[in-house]
Amino acid sequence: MRYRVMLLGFAVPALLFAQSFDSSWMSLALAQDRQPEQSMPRFRAGANLVRVDAYVSRDDIPLTDLTVDDFAVYEDDKPQKVENLELIRARGAVPESARRDVNNTRDMRQQVADAARVFTLFFDPFYTSISGSFYLQKPLVDTLNKVIGPDDMIGAMTPFFSPSMITYSKRSESIEEFVTRYWMWGSRDVRWPVIGKPEKGRPDPTIGAEEAAIWDCYPTPPKENAGIARAMIARLREQRTLDALNSLIVHLEGLRQERKFVMIFTEGWPLFGPTASLSRVLEGSGGPRPDPIGVDPATGRIRPQGTPDPSTGKVMTLEGCERLRLLLSQINHERDFQLLLQRANRANVSFYPVDARGLLVFDQPTNFDLLPSDDQAILGRRHDFLKDMALQTDGYAVLNTGHVTEGLTKIFRDTGSYYLMSYYSTNQKLDGRFRRIRVDVKRPGANVRARPGYLAPTEAEAHAAGAAMDRAATSGPPPTVARALDALVPTRGNLPVRIQAAGARNSIRAIVELDAATVKQPEWISGGTLRVTFEPEKGATESGASQILTIAVEPGQRSIVINGPERPLTAGRYSVRAELTPRNSRLPIQASTLATVPVETTEVGTGALGSRRGPSTGLAYLATADPRFRRTERLRAEVALAGDGFTGTGRLLRRDGQPTPLVVSFTTRADAATQQQFGVADVTLSALAEGDYVLELSLQKNGTTEVVAYGFRIVP
Repeated sequence: MRYRVMLLGFAVPALLFAQSFDSSWMSLALAQDRQPEQSMPRFRAGANLVRVDAYVSRDDIPLTDLTVDDFAVYEDDKPQKVENLELIRARGAVPESARRDVNNTRDMRQQVADAARVFTLFFDPFYTSISGSFYLQKPLVDTLNKVIGPDDMIGAMTPFFSPSMITYSKRSESIEEFVTRYWMWGSRDVRWPVIGKPEKGRPDPTIGAEEAAIWDCYPTPPKENAGIARAMIARLREQRTLDALNSLIVHLEGLRQERKFVMIFTEGWPLFGPTASLSRVLEGSGGPRPDPIGVDPATGRIRPQGTPDPSTGKVMTLEGCERLRLLLSQINHERDFQLLLQRANRANVSFYPVDARGLLVFDQPTNFDLLPSDDQAILGRRHDFLKDMALQTDGYAVLNTGHVTEGLTKIFRDTGSYYLMSYYSTNQKLDGRFRRIRVDVKRPGANVRARPGYLAPTEAEAHAAGAAMDRAATSGPPPTVARALDALVPTRGNLPVRIQAAGARNSIRAIVELDAATVKQPEWISGGTLRVTFEPEKGATESGASQILTIAVEPGQRSIVINGPERPLTAGRYSVRAELTPRNSRLPIQASTLATVPVETTEVGTGALGSRRGPSTGLAYLATADPRFRRTERLRAEVALAGDGFTGTGRLLRRDGQPTPLVVSFTTRADAATQQQFGVADVTLSALAEGDYVLELSLQKNGTTEVVAYGFRIVP
């Protein structure tokens, strides 16, 4: 059975959050048996691609000038080779009117996957007092207006609806309206955490009826019932909150692998354990015992168990109450809480608990039944659990402070920039085990925070996901296709600058592209300077010499093509780093990637670079480092050749490596300025659906064939 709910202070916010909840949250046995799903890394062509986000700072100041060589990544204490490194930097706040949202779930999930940061605000009405929800208004609204940027996504949730109903948005106005207009959502000290149209002192039987049934089952008198209903409901509310957080973790794990930030507005939980006082045998009866199944006089039909009896208004028999009482007496929420934190670590979820009441002396200043020392002990226990929650998930707790706004601002500041790296795990086993990740930074004094690990899938899970490892080398896309697809994994939306690079004989070609919104910023009106560094990996080449190019960026220029450094490069793997500094500012923005220079005897480059033609470019092709294309555009991919006499063909492949019927034209051309030869594949994208694809070029010369692939994504 499903109910429409109107919570205390949540009546109209139901329109904002679209609440509906399942009455099955009374079934604690099922809730305790549920196991959250685990997301798994991408497995393609026998390679396990793992993404890791790292927050690096020194003296609480983010470090934004690190390169691949500054990082060392270990999986179960075994070193891993970083394939890609991006600096993700959230941009500052923009006016609410300038933020644009999508209008369907599919596009929303894509925006969440591409966002620089994803925040979920979890409001816990069961363990937040009315004073706490009142004091939260101004700090939260002020902080959201100051720090939510165009690259962020934000959503809200309560224990009263499923995480799948969360609407993530670039706009925060609905959340601001909720916390200001409906600030009475805190229901910790309220007997009925709902409002409706009570009749004869009872709440609406379809709203909060389970708690009403518990009060009916254990009235006082008789005296032996004293405190039973209150104790059961306190445990039940805590169970609902923990269950909601567990389901939120599972949901966020399926949205994206990168870090997810959950801000929990709560005053903390007692985390109940087993107790004999709640399971004791009662001598008296709580009143008449209605039949589990009866006949509805209005319809003449059998009334299912769990629906209100019109004659009594009860939804639960005394037998049902007694079963629930016994079950609640055996719960161990402290153990469940630790399991929740472990799941959050594996799902790369960080918790940021916030108690908005400010500086506190007492937890319940109006409860005169408690000694001051006992009250302070209760407050300390609640806050200790919240501190553990933040500490164990690499979050930050805002507790017992008169500067809540500063605490909230620190949360957003600490998450403002991070490095996103990818590596292929050396552990190819599908064993379902947890694999520890450790990220070290070689910069002296640097502090690094990164996800602690991930749960590897089992072989059955990998097959079920359609991405089983290619043990027999007979399934899955070819390695070149798999690598092209994996290159799309770090692709994010709304990055200020992107870079793509491809190796050629003795050189590396690259494309650096500024985001359209970045070019329009005031500091870029007069253009700027691009500094490109080609740095060999340690041990990859004997010369070991870095080369630097400096190029002027004209006003309004977005795409810059780099035809290589001035001096030839020896064979090996290189880090290619672009640093752009606007003429009207000293603050640079950076992006980096990796490229391999082939050996001298190889005549085909190790990768392809793309360009686009569409409504925004006119008849010309514009070089692009952004692998996202629209169906209104044409795609051209070019690979560098070291000589003449090549012939070739092109194919457009789906993500599973199967060809599409689209025609790919192939030609060769010579660059007029550098005399460099290129193999060129060209395709129209109008017939493609949204998703990931690979443009494959097969180049033949003297009886040998070389294959190069370019991965791209079709977006709305």
